[in-house]
Amino acid sequence: MLIQNMKVQRIDGDKFRLHVDLKERVPYRIKKERNNTIVELNQIQKIPGKYVLDPDVKSKLENSSGQAGYLTNISVADKKDRVDVRATLSHEAISNVFVLDKPLRLVVDLYNTYFSSSQSVHAINQLGVKKVRAAQFQISNPHTITRMVFDLTEPTFYSLDTANNNLTVSFYKERLTHAAPAETKFPPPVEQPEPKKEVSPELSKPKAEEKKADLPVEKISSPKPLITEEKIEMPKTLRPEKNVASFPQEEVQQFEPQTISQREQKYHGDVITLKFKDADLRDVINYLGEFAGLNVAHDPEVRGVVSCNLIDVPWDQALDLILKQNKMGRTLEGNILRIAPVQTLTRERDEEQQLEESKELAGPRVTKSYTLSYSKATDVEGLLRSKISERGEVIVDERTNTMVITDVSDRIELIERLLDVFDTPTPQVAIEARIVEATSTFIRNLGIQWGARGIADPFFGNQTSLEFPHKMLIDGAMIPQGIVTKGIGGPLGGYAINLPAPAFTTAVGVSFANVLDTFRIDLAISALETSGQGRIISSPSVTTQNNQQAHIIQGRQIPVQTVANFTVTTRYMNAALELRATPQITAEGTIIMQLELQNNAADFANLVNGIPPIITQSATTTVMIPDGGTTVIGGIYRTEDSITRERVPFFHKIPIIGNLFKSFARTKQSRELLIFITPRILR
Repeated sequence: MLIQNMKVQRIDGDKFRLHVDLKERVPYRIKKERNNTIVELNQIQKIPGKYVLDPDVKSKLENSSGQAGYLTNISVADKKDRVDVRATLSHEAISNVFVLDKPLRLVVDLYNTYFSSSQSVHAINQLGVKKVRAAQFQISNPHTITRMVFDLTEPTFYSLDTANNNLTVSFYKERLTHAAPAETKFPPPVEQPEPKKEVSPELSKPKAEEKKADLPVEKISSPKPLITEEKIEMPKTLRPEKNVASFPQEEVQQFEPQTISQREQKYHGDVITLKFKDADLRDVINYLGEFAGLNVAHDPEVRGVVSCNLIDVPWDQALDLILKQNKMGRTLEGNILRIAPVQTLTRERDEEQQLEESKELAGPRVTKSYTLSYSKATDVEGLLRSKISERGEVIVDERTNTMVITDVSDRIELIERLLDVFDTPTPQVAIEARIVEATSTFIRNLGIQWGARGIADPFFGNQTSLEFPHKMLIDGAMIPQGIVTKGIGGPLGGYAINLPAPAFTTAVGVSFANVLDTFRIDLAISALETSGQGRIISSPSVTTQNNQQAHIIQGRQIPVQTVANFTVTTRYMNAALELRATPQITAEGTIIMQLELQNNAADFANLVNGIPPIITQSATTTVMIPDGGTTVIGGIYRTEDSITRERVPFFHKIPIIGNLFKSFARTKQSRELLIFITPRILR
């Protein structure tokens, strides 16, 4: 909520002043509707992608006919106290206004409007506005929108008028300052036309040409006695709740710059035009003092001439420029403007500063104790050392996390504001990692074994009809009887072609022979086909504070002994799942993470001197992830495909019959490793 407090003061008679205390400066406008005056504050939208549609605009869109018109021209008019940006429309458009941050932009969406202007960018460069841009933002989804974007250098006061089918956005010079408590006139608010009534152009335009009666930024006059002062009770919907935790709002405020103390030079005086040539410095300063309604006093050393040509600049800025050219300075005491050389004012300031420091050191000291909730007192002590005066003292009690500070009252106030900044809750992040390891295996083996033996011998009565050789033995068993080196054995005790499968679970043997077993053929076929799939999922999770490292480990440690100089040393190596993560929450709500992830395992199948080697899978990286999003920080994909063929030279090339002279083995294995990370901000 932007509003901290509101109060109204009666100035004189029927004149009142409304004070609104805000948490931050925002663009605003003042408008009238019937008998009410409305101050509209445009909260800066600091969350990207968030689009807020005003309820009144939503109601108008629901009741509109949906017929679209055109924006035909954009013009910029420079007036005395304002800048008017006028968009010429062919119809009465429905407008929605919101403000975006980084960079600061005022956005006006015109619904049911097509952009047909020839020029889309217009430079302004004054009153806190750099330029205005217009373009077609959306076409019939569900509304046709033309968007006008005003690039701002700072939050400013503006008005918006939609009379006579034209849109006029006026940026005014702000004239309300903290240094002028007297009555300040605002540019007149824009008269909004009542429904179904025609309003003349004269009534719809802001009356910004009236003569200004503002006091300059530094003029201080005695305010009139206040008759009454009434405090306005804020409704429950506007009153900020102190004890209600709202993490998104706290998170946004955590990254916003917080001003502890500042001195920023800004000029808010009335605009003036000066043209002088070799004019006396005193006469020019007297003229500016008369213009601002101030009394002027010159030191005797004030001398110089002025030559300048300044058009439409604040009078206080012109005064500083003229004084700087002549090495002069100024002070304002009440409504008396004193002019003196810079050396004189510097000497006086040094003397006043020494006097203030001496008063400060001579003043009474205050002792206060602060018990910190979210920060360590020892860490905060180092941050506050530079803000403690010479008489100050800081005592830290680590047991209760309490700081006892003794210092003068002025320093105590600054230290309390700093403690409010340092002692803030730190958001926490839950980090979940998921390591997925998938394997796939396929093996196919096919082998063959065969052999033959034939005997022609008179003993069996099947001798040959030749004188020589009269008997014959053909043996196709290459393995001696009773010894099998690979594959399977058969009646012959071996095979001439011995090409079994490298590994098999199935074998079929066939043997053919005659009655006397003088001729035999043995044949064996071995085969194997195996397929498998596996998946291993490891999911470590840990919670830590912002910018603090988290470490989690699960697994085993392998002892490794080394001998050096007759001394046995044992050290342990981790064969475990290990996660180290350091999160950093950004202003946009994303999380930058420094990650170190290891998934190590011991390979007991391949021992070396009784010690298993370590199979390592690790990843080290820095990534940015949205809140609750998941990303893959690493992945390894490995595929092995091998084919082995054993065959008899030349014979394996014979068509069809060649299959009896070769074996086939194929192994295919794939391994895939993926590492997922999901961080979540704990609310």
